[in-house]
Order: sequence, then C-alpha cells, then structure tokens
Amino acid sequence: MPKKSNFAAHIVQWQRQFGRHDLPWQNTTDAYKIWLSEIMLQQTQVATVKTYYANFLQHFPDVNALAAAPLDQVLALWAGLGYYSRARNLHHCAQTVASQWQGRFPERPEQLITLKGIGASTAAAIAVFAYGASAAILDGNVKRVLSRRFGVDAAPSAANDKWLWGIAQRELFNAADAKALDMNLAAGLKSYTQGLMDLGASLCSRSKTLCHACPLQNECAALARGLVADLPRKKAKTIVPIVHLTFFIYRHNGRLWLEPRPAAGIWAQMYAFPENAAHMHAAQPKALPAMSHKLTHRLLKIEPWLIDVSSEEALTFSKNRAGVWIASENQADFGTPKPVQDLINHLFSI
Repeated sequence: MPKKSNFAAHIVQWQRQFGRHDLPWQNTTDAYKIWLSEIMLQQTQVATVKTYYANFLQHFPDVNALAAAPLDQVLALWAGLGYYSRARNLHHCAQTVASQWQGRFPERPEQLITLKGIGASTAAAIAVFAYGASAAILDGNVKRVLSRRFGVDAAPSAANDKWLWGIAQRELFNAADAKALDMNLAAGLKSYTQGLMDLGASLCSRSKTLCHACPLQNECAALARGLVADLPRKKAKTIVPIVHLTFFIYRHNGRLWLEPRPAAGIWAQMYAFPENAAHMHAAQPKALPAMSHKLTHRLLKIEPWLIDVSSEEALTFSKNRAGVWIASENQADFGTPKPVQDLINHLFSI
C-alpha cells in the first residue's frame, strides 16, 4: 500500500473543531458505558440511542448489575430498539465480564473480541476510548470515508473489507502525528477515532454529502473522479423473502395473553402473541387490520385475530400454556417486538 498520508492529522484537527463532543457516552473512560453505547449504536441512529442508553444506565449502572438481571428485563428495556440479538449478546457478554473478568472489561482488542457480540471494530473502539489503545476501527461510516478518500472502487466482499482494514491500520493516528500536532498520543487516538465516526455520520454520509466543508476535499479520490455518489459500491439488490405470520390475540377482562418465543428464530426469547390457535376457545375470532413489518432480510406480513375468552378458558391458559396475562400497567415488564407492541398499544387504547 502507498505511504501513509496526512489523513489522520486532518481528521483530528477537524474533529476537535467541528466534531461531536457532548454525546452522553463521551468524556468518560468507563469501558462499560462505552461498550453499551457502541452496541446500541450498531444499525441505530444516535437520536434513538440516547433515550435507551439513559434508561439502561438507570436500571443497570454497571456491568455487574446488568449481568445479574434476568434476560426478560433486558429484553423489555430493549424493546423497540430492534436487532434483538444485540440485547441477548449484551446480557451474555455482561455475565462473562462479571464472572471471568471480575467485572472489568479487558483492555486489549484481541481480548475484547472474544466476548459475545463484540466484533473487531467495536473491540477497537472500546479499547481506544476506554484505555487509549492504538487500534483501528472499520464500521459502516468509516468504510464510506476510506472508500471515498482513497478511491476504493470495488464491490462489497471479504477481500474488499481486508483491503479497507489495511488502509485503516496504515492511516491510524500515531506518535508522529501526535508530535506534529503537539498533543498526547492517547488523546489524539480518541479524537481521530471519534472524528472518523463523526465525518461519516455528517459531511460524508451516504447521500447528503457536504464535500465543500470536508477537511479531506483536496485529497479525496472520489471527489476528484466524480464518484462520491457511487462509492462505496452497494451490494447487489436481492429479493426480500416474505414471511406470513398469524397472531391469535386472546383477551380476557381487558388483559392480553403473551407467550415467550423460542430460543432461536425471529424475536427469539421475546414475548409475542401465539401463532397457533388454542383448541378451546368458544368465541368467534375477529379479524384486525393486516400489518407489514420490515426486518433486515425479510418482510413480515402479519394477520392478527382477536379472540375474547371466558374466565374458564383464561384459567385453562394459565394452567396449561407457558405465558402470561398482561394488563396496561405491567406491559412494560415484558420485551415485545414492535408489531406486537403496536397491537398491544392499540388494544389497550380502545
């Protein structure tokens, strides 16, 4: 690869002046808080994460508190944030840190990456922000910045990711950059890492680019070649499979019946309405409006049916099925996926 450029210095100088400095998870070296924010920020916008982040810290102020909590409580607090495997991995990771690392996150990226739900880029970010380590990140925003700045014109692939990792490691802020900018190396690494994230989330976003304000405009290969809108290259579109679900919503005295979903598959271990009808209800099902819900790799078409059951039937549910009757006052105690929560909110409001 070509000799290292002054890329890192430009990023640091821009970040210190124009980057984000007041996010709730900044200005701390607490690895737990940094890890929590990094996991929540995967595939989720900052504005959405802020509320969830504050709520999680209120309930689980440290990793030991999170590790000791039941998974149901973690999923309930995560409900609505999406990508629910993150919540399950979060809980598993917290238990590992509490039991095997004495409640303290390891310092090195190669140690962090062994923990559930922590990939190479997340491990590097935690190591940089919590411990001032020298480690390169490569999340979606950073891939975009590097692809455009260095003109990486290739279809998404493992080979392309390997090439981008090479650039990320080559261009990493180092001691020479710190000396040139007359700053502490660890502080420079944090500004550089945050700057890459900030630039990718603002000036160098997917579509609303602001190249005229970018600190890299004079050396950006994509801008010079008129390829800003094209890089990074997108994956070929695939047909999104449609999955049909039927929800049987059992209601008794204003309460709704929920059951835990299997440990694997869509919405694993969360609470939802049964997909199989009980054999013992006398009431005629009432069709509710059909719903659609987009997941990452599939489109759900949901057909909900409302069934009012008698006291005797409700008692049979409690005795013979794994689940719970919920009322409006305790619905927040159970983690439910968004379409289920939307139905619950609607039924409790009428």
